[in-house]
Amino acid sequence: MAERRTRGGVLVTGSSAGFGDVIVRTLAANGYRVFATMRGTSDRNAAEAAALRVWADQEGHALTVHEMDVASEESVKSTIGSILASGEAIDVVVNNAGVAAAGPMEAFSEAQVQSIFNVNAFGPLRVNRAVLPHMRERGSGLLLQISSTLGRILPGVGGLYPSTKWALEGLSESLSYQVKRFGVDVVILEPGSFPTTAVVRGMRPELGEVEAAYGAPASPRSAAEDAAVPPDIQEVADAVRRIIETPSEQRRLRYVVGPVFTEGVEEFNEIYEAHKQRLAEALRQPGQEMPWTRSKPD
Repeated sequence: MAERRTRGGVLVTGSSAGFGDVIVRTLAANGYRVFATMRGTSDRNAAEAAALRVWADQEGHALTVHEMDVASEESVKSTIGSILASGEAIDVVVNNAGVAAAGPMEAFSEAQVQSIFNVNAFGPLRVNRAVLPHMRERGSGLLLQISSTLGRILPGVGGLYPSTKWALEGLSESLSYQVKRFGVDVVILEPGSFPTTAVVRGMRPELGEVEAAYGAPASPRSAAEDAAVPPDIQEVADAVRRIIETPSEQRRLRYVVGPVFTEGVEEFNEIYEAHKQRLAEALRQPGQEMPWTRSKPD
């Protein structure tokens, strides 16, 4: 039997597979009201949507599946609007939906670049924008962004996917400063490498001649798949649950999870926080004013 529900609703994007599927099952099994969203509930992900519904019904969990494409403003507004109009509360959003990519950045067409940023960076922006009026009115909420350790440190490699995560990190940290006064927290979870289907399904460059000029394409295998004991993606779902259950005043901006591709990232984040505070303090000192940023009178 499901545990007695102790918190309100959690909306999770990209719930059809990988992190998303495990996150929604973990939260629902622990008593949360879960809104599992995904694309293609009637076609490409029909089997996944049906499996979640059957599981929730058999186990008695408060989980419903909703069609939502984070790349579409209309889809996001419609789905979130419908949930809120039904009288449900969305206390937490887990922005998990994402697209991977592998190959030289030069070899991706402009349309491909726009497409991946549209999902990985602008998707969370759309979802947050749709739910923030509700959270601001209630005076509480949590926007949890699933980023990547590649969104913080590039260990001698780079690519289109890490670039989108760097964008997500900047958007998320900026938003955290702006909505804190409304009682809304923004938290960034940075998983290392995990063996999910995202890498295999990832975007490949359209410009074949350019890709060929760079030599043999990189293997789509992840570092986690080559580990002696591949990490369990349940670790990510458990981290999400811990963050949700952490009191607001104790939540950090960034958390790292996983044993692979995470070395030094936690320490980097700590150093960044210290230097961020150092710069903020310096800007409060005499001589650091920026009068040129003030609006001039007409």
